[in-house]
Order: sequence, then C-alpha cells, then structure tokens
Amino acid sequence: MSETVTPTPATPSSGTAGRRGRSGGGRGYRGNRTTSTTARARSTFKGNTEEMNGHVFQCFNECDDKKQFSKTLEAFGEYVAKKLKYPGDMDSLPKDFVLPTIPEPEELDPEETNLLIKVIWNKKVTSYCTRTNYLESNLKTAYAVIGGQCSKVMKAKLTSFDDFKTKSHDSDCIWILKEIKGITHGLEGQRYIYLSLDDTRTSYYAYTQGPNDTIAIYLEHLRPSLKCWNTTAAPLAKIRDKTARDRTLALAFLKRADRR
Repeated sequence: MSETVTPTPATPSSGTAGRRGRSGGGRGYRGNRTTSTTARARSTFKGNTEEMNGHVFQCFNECDDKKQFSKTLEAFGEYVAKKLKYPGDMDSLPKDFVLPTIPEPEELDPEETNLLIKVIWNKKVTSYCTRTNYLESNLKTAYAVIGGQCSKVMKAKLTSFDDFKTKSHDSDCIWILKEIKGITHGLEGQRYIYLSLDDTRTSYYAYTQGPNDTIAIYLEHLRPSLKCWNTTAAPLAKIRDKTARDRTLALAFLKRADRR
C-alpha cells in the first residue's frame, strides 16, 4: 500500500522562495497568456458580415498587416458587387471614396410625338426612380457593413469624433471610410500629425512587392503609402513641383518591385 504524505508547512524562507518561483514562472506564463489572448482576439475577430470572409478594419497598432485596409476594402467592393442591387451605381464608393449619384434622364421635348421615344423616356424615368431608391438603401446597408467590420477599438475612436452622431445618422459611407483609413494608417486627429506622417513614410520605405503579388495587387497595396506624400502642411503641398513628385513616386514603384 502506498504511503500518504502530508505536506509540511512551508517556512518563511521557503514561502518567499515559493512566491519568487511563482513570480518568475507563474507571472511569466500569465504574461504570455495575456499576449496570446490579445493575439487570439485579433485573429478571431471576423466582424458581423460573414460574406466579408473575415476581412476587418483595425487600428494602427492592432494589426501587423500593413495591407489590411486595402484588403478589407477590396473585400467590401466584392460584397457590394455580389450582394447589393444595381452594384454598378456603387462603384465609386469603395474605389474612389466618391458618393454615388444617379444621372437624371434628360427632359422630354413637350412637342415630341414619336411613341417609341416617349415609351423609352418613361422607362428611363422609372429606372431612375428605382435606382435612386435602391441607392439610398444600399448606402445604409454599406454603412452598416463597414461599421460591423470595425474592431472595438476602431469603433471607440470613430464614436469619439464630434460629428459621429450626425454622420452615423446620415449613413455617410465616405466619411466613415476616410476616418477608418486615417486611423488604420495612424493619421487620426488625436495623433501628432508629424509623428503620423513619419510612421506612414516609414511603412512606405519598408514596403516591397511580395513574391506572390501581381503588379496590380502590388500597386493597390502601395497606394495608401504613396498618398502619405499628399498629407503634408499646406504651404509645402503648394510649392511641391508635380513633375518631381511624379518621377519620385514612379521610381519608388520600380525600386520596390519584386525583381523576379
């Protein structure tokens, strides 16, 4: 029969040593656990829209992937194309951050007597009204999808802006995308602007085309960093020579391309 051993109460010295041992090992483990929990929270956050395939918007310090914003924006464009009615009317939103508009049909000549022309004009008016209604609905849906793909930290930053309530009420997709882009690249208003510019340019200088990136993907991912050269003090922006700027950026594009 095995003998049962009763633990001996620890002496003060052994207790101290025990606590030191736990401090060295236990706390270290908890520290790693905290770090891994944070990393796990980042990696498991998929947003509220399943069709976005886990592409999300996170803050400057939340994600190490400098291409995350452009990847998520690309996924958002695919969502628009597949899930919304009249997706062509929404093209300017994810591509150029321009509010979509529906052109009005030209006025029909009151003296027009051609029946076919009248029928076609009526169809155009009906289509205009339908597309306009869908556009309003699509913008609200798009705003909800964008907001649903934002991390908690990103949402906290967005809600801290003075005009958040107004922009949210209006489902202003252009506003939220521009603010997310600024926060993602560390350019939000709360940061010292010159530090933000330096951080963005550091990413720009460090970026190179990946071995599996096509030229189109490479350019798309490089564009956010290239735009940092436009985010300068107004006097400098006015005196910068456009030709020199274009040649500099063209050289940067070639220099960072995968030589293979």
